[in-house]
Amino acid sequence: MQELERSAAKLREEQIKHSGALERVQETITRIGGEIKELETALAADRKALAAMGAEDDESKIAKTDELKAHLTEAREAHQDALRSYERFLQEQNSRKARLQAIGDERVNLQNRVIRSREQLKAYETRTQELKTKLDELTSRPARSEEEKQKLLGEISEREQQRQEAADHLARIESEVAETTKALREAESILGEAREARAGAHATLSALKEQSEALTESIDEKFEMKPSALSSHLSQDPASLQVDSLPKYKGERDGLIRERDSIGPVNLRADQETQELEGEMVDLLREQSELMQAAQELRGAIQKINKEARERLLAAFEQINAHFKVLFTRLFQGGQANLSLIDSDDPLGAGLEIFAQPPGKSLQSLSLLSGGEQTMASVALIFAMFLTNPSPICVLDEIDAPLDDSNVDRVCDLLEEISERGLTRFLIITHHRLSMARMDRLYGVTMAEKGISQLVSVDLQQSFEFVKEAA
Repeated sequence: MQELERSAAKLREEQIKHSGALERVQETITRIGGEIKELETALAADRKALAAMGAEDDESKIAKTDELKAHLTEAREAHQDALRSYERFLQEQNSRKARLQAIGDERVNLQNRVIRSREQLKAYETRTQELKTKLDELTSRPARSEEEKQKLLGEISEREQQRQEAADHLARIESEVAETTKALREAESILGEAREARAGAHATLSALKEQSEALTESIDEKFEMKPSALSSHLSQDPASLQVDSLPKYKGERDGLIRERDSIGPVNLRADQETQELEGEMVDLLREQSELMQAAQELRGAIQKINKEARERLLAAFEQINAHFKVLFTRLFQGGQANLSLIDSDDPLGAGLEIFAQPPGKSLQSLSLLSGGEQTMASVALIFAMFLTNPSPICVLDEIDAPLDDSNVDRVCDLLEEISERGLTRFLIITHHRLSMARMDRLYGVTMAEKGISQLVSVDLQQSFEFVKEAA
């Protein structure tokens, strides 16, 4: 509508100019008409003079006739010039009238266009109101998305913390299982030694019982009495025994003592200790089974988490790869590229390789491309990730430094398209004139006075609006 108003203003100025020119032409026509009348009056006077000269002599008549012819010739030439000027002015007047008629028609067309533009402007205002409502809704959506994202991140952190705690608990349990196994082995060793000692004690006790029974039987056979009744049937008093025989008896007694000592003491609590050790072993085996079950559950949870992580990683990889292919072809105006997982069949442990084929080149790794081609491919990959998982803000530092003007223009077009979606705001650090000309707002640092830096900001969109209004 502003362009139509400017066109209408120009047409009004041209109409004013043509009106002035028309007035001047009309004044010229009036002046030429007066001159024609004067020439006609002079011609009539000359004719009268010519008629009056009929009575004069021939020579004077001839002289006057020549003079009048010359004057008539000049008058005719002036008359012809005036007629040609008049015809030229008539032509100019007709052309100006036709031009004025065309201007009038164009003015009507412009008025109609202004009316249609006003109607379209009203439709645009209605559309603007709808877009503002939608913008408010979309503006509130990132907050909700951010809350959901923070909630999911919190849940992921909790799951990671639980997984870490489970891993730590599993490590502690495995350590306790190892210690328990070690203690169990020591207990089994002690139990084996105790069983061996008990078996030895039982064997010794059985041998002593057999010796006692054999001695009892021998005493019974020899003396036909119990061993306890031997003291009452001694033939002599022990005090009356010979001193020389005492070493003999003492040696026999020492020998018997040594034999008794060699048998060792009898452990009367061996059965009770065995039962206690068996109970502890049962408890340890039960705890070992519980720990093994808990470890199995933790391994299952870890496998489930890894499976879900693989699925999410592969889904995100497919989306990013699809966006990367489209953006690479768009930025390079041809060619093809793709992402590939390498070095491992497991996505969680695999590496990422970028294969690109610019127009006119063969398919090769990203490291073999030139600096500008690597930058364009990297920009395509970054924008593919932002299209898959938008971030509220993105900072790009000198991405246009190795690019020429045409590539910078394509990158800026892509930036504008992504920023119009309203999901990501881009903060670009640049010194390129084309990039700065395409931005919405510029921030810079200037030194108006020596040693004093000052921040300067320019809103380019508002400046363009001021220029349009001034025009």
